[in-house]
Amino acid sequence: MLIGQKVDFSYKGAEYTGTFISSSDDAITVKLGSGYNITLNRDSFKVIKEYPPESLEKDSRTEINQECGEDGICILTTGGTIGSSVDYKTGAVKPVKDISYLYNFVNNIDQFKLYHENIENMLSENVDAGKWLTFARKARDAMKKGNSVIIFHGTDTMQYSASALSFMFEEQTEPVIFTGSQRSSDRPSSDAFLNIEGSIHFASMEMGEVGISMHTGTSDDSVSLYRGTRTRKMHTSSRNAFISIGEPCMAKYSNGKVSQESYIKKPSENIVLKDRLDENVGLIYFYPGMRGEDFYNLSYNKKAVIIMGTGLGHVSSGILAVIKKLSKETAFFMTSQCIYGNVNMNVYSTGRDLLDAGVIPLGNMLAETAMVKAMYILGNYPDDLNKLMKTNMKGEIEEIVR
Repeated sequence: MLIGQKVDFSYKGAEYTGTFISSSDDAITVKLGSGYNITLNRDSFKVIKEYPPESLEKDSRTEINQECGEDGICILTTGGTIGSSVDYKTGAVKPVKDISYLYNFVNNIDQFKLYHENIENMLSENVDAGKWLTFARKARDAMKKGNSVIIFHGTDTMQYSASALSFMFEEQTEPVIFTGSQRSSDRPSSDAFLNIEGSIHFASMEMGEVGISMHTGTSDDSVSLYRGTRTRKMHTSSRNAFISIGEPCMAKYSNGKVSQESYIKKPSENIVLKDRLDENVGLIYFYPGMRGEDFYNLSYNKKAVIIMGTGLGHVSSGILAVIKKLSKETAFFMTSQCIYGNVNMNVYSTGRDLLDAGVIPLGNMLAETAMVKAMYILGNYPDDLNKLMKTNMKGEIEEIVR
C-alpha cells in the first residue's frame, strides 16, 4: 500500500474503508472516513481491496493565487493550527505553505476574489514585536492594492497581535481580520472552515479597524467578529474560546449572512501605519508573597511596566516600596487580574498609596492590550506616554454607563 492510498479492510471481523497512513512491524495506521486516525494490530488487519492511485478522486480544490493581487481579499498565513494539515507519513499535524486544500470545505465564498501569501509558519508563542511589524507592513501593502486582509494566526497569542495592529494602524482603508482554529482542519470537529467562511464575509464589510473572527458557540452555526483590543482567549481548547470582554461582538455571521451587532468604525480614505514599537515594556502578574527583589528584577531598566494587581488594583507593601524606588525611571500602570470590572485605586489605602507613588490606573483595559499599547506609544509618542495610556484610542477602554 502507498501512503495516502484508499483501502477496504477488515479488522476483527468488521469491515472498514480508510486511507493508509503508515505501518511498522506490528501496527498499521489508517485514517477512517470520519477523519480520525486509528492504529491497528497488523496480525488482525486484512486488506480486502486496494484502490489504485490513478483511480483516487482528483483534487478539486479551489486554486488560490499565491500572491496578493488587486481589489480582493488577501489571506496572509502565519502558521498556527488553522494553517496546518495531516502529514500522511506520520499521522501528525504540521504547518503547510499551500492552504488551497481548505477551500474544498469552505462554503459561500465563490463570489469572492481570494489571494494568499504565506509569510510565516510558526507557533503563535514564537510571535514577537518584530513579527507584528511584518504582519502590519504586509497588511498595509495589501490594502494599498485595494484588498481587505485576513490573517491566519495561532489562537494562543492572537489577542496580542490583533491589539498591536489595532494601534499601529491609526487609519486604514479596509478591514483586517485575524482568525484561527482550536482544532486542525483534518479533524471532524475542526472549527477552521466556518471561521474562514465568516472571516471572508467580515472582510467584505465597510470596516476600518482590526477584528478577531472565531466561533460564537460550540456548534457550527455562527461566527462572531470581536474588536481586536477588547478580546481575550478564555478557554484552552473549546471552539468558542474567544469573547469580547464587557461589550458585545461587532458582528455575527450565520447562514451565509452578516449582521452588525454593535459599533464598527468606518474605513478611512488613507492608510496611516505607525510601524515602530518599543519592546522595553514589562507585564507583571502580582501574587501573594511576591518578593520585592523579584519585582525589582522584572521592572529594572524597563521604560514602562503593566501590573496585573489584585481586585481593584493592589499589590503588597513590599512591592510598593520597589515602585517608589523605580518610579523616576519607569512608568507603572495598573490593571486587574479580574477579567471584568474596573480598576479603582481610591477605595482602599493600598490603592491610594500606589497612586501617591505614581502608579497610573488603566480602568478596565485588558492587561495584554495595555502592554502592547505601551510599546506602540513609546515607539511613536514617548513624551505623551502617561496621557495616551489613559486615552481611549482604539476602543480598548470600555465606556462605563452608570
